[in-house]
Amino acid sequence: MAQSLRVAFYPAAFCSRKLETFLERLKLSLINSGVKVISYEDSLAEGDNGRIGKGIVLIAAGEGEAGNLAIDHVASLLNNTVVGVLDGTLPGGGDSALQKRVNALVTALVWHMAHVLIYVDESTWTTCNMNGGIDTYALEALDDRVLHSLVPKLAAPVIPPQKGDFDVHEDAFDPLASEYNDHVADLLAGSEIWGKTGLLISQTKIAALAFRNTKYRRIAAAFLSWRTGMSYGFLARQLPVFVRPAIDLDEAPRLLRLLDWQEKDFYNVDGHACVGLRIRTKRFLVRIPKISVLCTRSGCEKTRLEPATDLVKLALIDGRVVVGTPKDVGGESDCQPSFDTTTILAHAVGNAIVASILEKLTPSSQFCRTLKEHGLALAHWHGFIRPSELPAGCYLHGETNPPVSCSTPQAAIYALSGKLAAVERSLEEGVEFVNEAHVEPSHGTNMTGTSLTSLAELVARAAM
Repeated sequence: MAQSLRVAFYPAAFCSRKLETFLERLKLSLINSGVKVISYEDSLAEGDNGRIGKGIVLIAAGEGEAGNLAIDHVASLLNNTVVGVLDGTLPGGGDSALQKRVNALVTALVWHMAHVLIYVDESTWTTCNMNGGIDTYALEALDDRVLHSLVPKLAAPVIPPQKGDFDVHEDAFDPLASEYNDHVADLLAGSEIWGKTGLLISQTKIAALAFRNTKYRRIAAAFLSWRTGMSYGFLARQLPVFVRPAIDLDEAPRLLRLLDWQEKDFYNVDGHACVGLRIRTKRFLVRIPKISVLCTRSGCEKTRLEPATDLVKLALIDGRVVVGTPKDVGGESDCQPSFDTTTILAHAVGNAIVASILEKLTPSSQFCRTLKEHGLALAHWHGFIRPSELPAGCYLHGETNPPVSCSTPQAAIYALSGKLAAVERSLEEGVEFVNEAHVEPSHGTNMTGTSLTSLAELVARAAM
């Protein structure tokens, strides 16, 4: 990750001695981590019209002035990451209420027009980013935390999904149709219980935030793909899946056995995706079925859902992500895909793969039966869970992963690989696989379960 980064430092009009010292140490730590640090002049030479080249991270110290902030000198918010470095601590960042901390974070990010903010006081430095993470470290631990915390945030930054990233089908489904009754009922009941836990955050309305001028408000709106607000976390229901038992490679048809599964673990066979997995000492082949998920749209009030307008349908069909909006919601509405779209689908695909493996090795698996007959629930909240409170057969994973952002391919890969490792552990231990909890360091937790209501009740007891 470090070697993929190129960083430049924006010349500050005014910078305190404390920040100057910190910036010198930060630059050295980045270089020692393997990051390529280039001069601001060289970064401008790669761009045009007074803007730096694409892909360069720009670090700027101090408050700055409207019209001459670092953001005014980047190619775009999507192609460059801006890091602001400020004296003191995040105003309101120490509040005990999660909602107030997140509001304080978003307020600071839009005022300073940065993707990441670093606050520096006499003994600590604090990183804040759009992922909702606020992490404080001792200045003595700068080198270690730059490599293991800051670098992942810069290498895998928050990038709001755009509708153009997916195949978007407007008016694609009716959330009130009878086929979705049970799933929508669980979403609504789960939403109410999750609201009582205080772990799902209300919408932060973009219109209510203070910007330095209307130009910056427009820039932020475009970056967010014109979302009217942000709310962290998601609730989702994976629809029932047709599960085929995995095939032992030694027992597979000759056509499949002739493929080089050492070179590749993914092939398109007769128009269908087929993956090869090594579980314990054997290799199994799994045909990926059609995956469909009902989930909360980006920015909605997740604890007060309106099913006719607040749900989208995600699908993975022949390797393409399809986002369906509800009927009659209108193409101009704020019905946008979740920041977590790829992570949600990674969990859903992982559930289908796990069920296929279990159908082959432990045909009586309750997990497999539930997915086939009723589907599964998925939830994400900004908090963590005590491992001791998890039931037998529920596996925690991801605690040691780099703290990447939830909207990134890396987050989706960690979701899928962690789930597969969890089911392998269950088979090795001879414990029936029930579900798993995926920790995203410096961010939150994703968890799979039989229903959103039961997940909310478990998390209410076990949240840290």
